Amino acid sequence: MNDRHDPPVVITAIRHDPGAAPGQTTVIRVLSMLPAHWLCAPVADRDRFELRVRPNGAADAEVVSARVARAFEDPALRGWRRTG
Repeated sequence: MNDRHDPPVVITAIRHDPGAAPGQTTVIRVLSMLPAHWLCAPVADRDRFELRVRPNGAADAEVVSARVARAFEDPALRGWRRTG
């Protein structure tokens, strides 16, 4: 996925615990766990977020998915569930 014309990897998540941090805070946490050279476009509201990721370099959709899965194991993301 190193061609700028490749479609982005789209990550979506919903908050299933009302006591969890809101989407705006959570998407920033996820972004902080991804490589800085990946191009990311977040859209977030209180209970949902979407993150479009275009990794630069040799990373592909599987690499992005694995990295995001590891991010969701972080205790700071408790109360959130990845939906896409």
